Amino acid sequence: MRLPGNAIVLATLLAAAPAAGFAQATPRKDAYLRQFLGKTAPPFLLKDMKGTPVKLSDYRGRVVLLNFWYSACGPCRMETPDLVVLYGQYKEKGLVVLGINTDALVMPDDRGEMLRQFIDTYKMPYPILLADHKMYDDYGRPTIAPITLLVDRQGTIARVFWGAMQGPVFEDAVRPYLEARPAATPRGGASSAP
Repeated sequence: MRLPGNAIVLATLLAAAPAAGFAQATPRKDAYLRQFLGKTAPPFLLKDMKGTPVKLSDYRGRVVLLNFWYSACGPCRMETPDLVVLYGQYKEKGLVVLGINTDALVMPDDRGEMLRQFIDTYKMPYPILLADHKMYDDYGRPTIAPITLLVDRQGTIARVFWGAMQGPVFEDAVRPYLEARPAATPRGGASSAP
């Protein structure tokens, strides 16, 4: 399949990001963290793959990972199996993973073909939501993929994972939020992951 020119450039730039997600501080990353870390996650209403509307507020009181990704993203492909395992291990303890797919925004000419292949390949058991322009704008038009936001039980963005992460990084980050009493925030408050 042929990718549109802008998707090839974006995919090349994103593939150059460190595979483990330990991106160094950059003005863009720092600005993103200042804008979102410790703030209430912007509300959204998106459709899932079946066309069912899903609101972030549907998951209030649970620990949510908002994982922004697109199908042609190499680092997204590396990270997804770990998110699938993490979700399987912790969903009964209150973890929600919402895959926020941005294909329609970053590679609209594909018309969902790569998305269907991606989902077939990775058998993602968690909801896949289709990003729209409003939600994408509300979340700062992320310039890196994947980017994952940890939203605590109170709806606050407690962590930002800039780039692809491995399962143990996510697990170490979500466990304190899952173990905390629903009305509590883990000691140390909001912080940024690598």
